[in-house]
Amino acid sequence: MASLHAFTHSSTPLATMQVPADNRHNGNINVSHANKWTFLVANHIRFTDKSAYCIRLTKPKQSDLSLWLEKIVTAGQCANLFVEHLSLDEISFKRLKQLCIDFNVALVNLMPQNEQKDNVVKGPW
Repeated sequence: MASLHAFTHSSTPLATMQVPADNRHNGNINVSHANKWTFLVANHIRFTDKSAYCIRLTKPKQSDLSLWLEKIVTAGQCANLFVEHLSLDEISFKRLKQLCIDFNVALVNLMPQNEQKDNVVKGPW
């Protein structure tokens, strides 16, 4: 049986996007959510403006991240979950991925480009 220490802190997210998005995609993400919340868990990325049913949370320390994300998903009020630099061990990621499938939550890993200023997520959602 493999040791827990054999798992790495990198995993393949369900979706990854560069922030800000290049102009080929118009920089917009359009996701309908039927009055459920869109969560942004990040330290350096913010929404462009205040939108209904969108909330930004400061990213917790790495040891608490998995638990926070699981609680957000299992609360049943989340439609979209955007996380800046999502990095979890393999077991935590697989659990989060399955919860997102079970609760019908779109999980997106945001990867800011350091050479560009103004890392902003644009709506509306």
